[in-house]
Amino acid sequence: MIFFSAQAAGGMPPPRPRKRAGAPVRRRFVSAGTAALAAAIVLGMASTAQAVTGFQAQASSNVTGSDYNELDGVTDIGATNDTAVGFFRISGTLTFRAFAEHWNGRTWAVVTVPSPAGDDTRLHAVAAATTTDLWAVGSDASHSLFEQSTTGGTAWSAVPSPGNESASSELDAISAVSATDIWAVGYSRAGNTGQGFEPLIEHWNGTAWSVVPGAPITVTGSDFLSGVSAASAADVWAVGRSGRHPTPVIEHWNGTSWAQVPQPVSGYDSSLNSVATISGTDAWAVGEQNLNQTVTEHWNGTSWTLMPSPSVTANNAQDTLSGVSAIGSSDVWAVGSTLQNFTTDQTLAEHWDGTSWQIVPSANPRPGSNALNSLAPTAPGGPLRAVGFATGGTPATATLVETTVG
Repeated sequence: MIFFSAQAAGGMPPPRPRKRAGAPVRRRFVSAGTAALAAAIVLGMASTAQAVTGFQAQASSNVTGSDYNELDGVTDIGATNDTAVGFFRISGTLTFRAFAEHWNGRTWAVVTVPSPAGDDTRLHAVAAATTTDLWAVGSDASHSLFEQSTTGGTAWSAVPSPGNESASSELDAISAVSATDIWAVGYSRAGNTGQGFEPLIEHWNGTAWSVVPGAPITVTGSDFLSGVSAASAADVWAVGRSGRHPTPVIEHWNGTSWAQVPQPVSGYDSSLNSVATISGTDAWAVGEQNLNQTVTEHWNGTSWTLMPSPSVTANNAQDTLSGVSAIGSSDVWAVGSTLQNFTTDQTLAEHWDGTSWQIVPSANPRPGSNALNSLAPTAPGGPLRAVGFATGGTPATATLVETTVG
């Protein structure tokens, strides 16, 4: 998931450790979902695991007149109410613009998102605080971008970012405990590292967004947070990476402050991209290591442990897991991509059945690259939805939505 320089497109430089040719700046970041909302949705439902039959492509929309469309985040709040967010570019222009799509149970439709005129704007993650209160986060040319929908994703309005936010900030993941307790994470270009990148954590208290100090880390100038999952007001996880040839980073909020927590992957060019929480003693984080292998880590209430996960090995594959969704202790899903022969992405999906991770089928509907960036949380037995992008055809880069079958 990688691209030409964001600076050429009017945006920020890419924070990704791996570069791939042929598209704009790619990020694998994902919303971890909303624990309180998920609990309300599943109340009274059977805890039957989704059949492990894989993902199939689902028709989605693209902006009229565009040559580039990408979906980076998705949330599910019911069989007829899903929302995905991302960015697009009108053919013949250089500037990307944020947009959303809404699923009404039959079709995906483009939804206009207000944003500053002339700025490069992108949305990277979305979460539902209630069945009607949705939040999306990303960036514009100079700071983070916040959008709120009080209509379940059918209309959006911009919300001010914090006044003390560092310059050139971007938010890449969001998770909500309630309508008055929401966390978002990403990075900024200021503060201790001057022109380097440093982690950014922000919180919504029901009235305004504010910057919250993260855990002290060894500053490298290449430090990012890319995933967040809030299980309760006193139990929030954030994951990311640190260093030019990075190693993973995990931070935890205990209701008072953020603290760094040890994790087992120490190899260079490794990252955690997404995290999902089932309970205080059961959480998963996913990403990549050594540039070419998937990573899955599990929290048991005491420590994080590296769990074996399969990787594609043919065609010089470079594998990454970009999003994770935990339905239950024996029903966890992850999606991402595998770069084949250093040129073309193909989708990648994996499932945890309580004993082991297995690769499951996923679709590659277009002749070029196909990649999944995000995976929505869902109720037990409900279909999962994953989003990303696909190349080849018209438009040249199109939205990609996939859903589980069975």
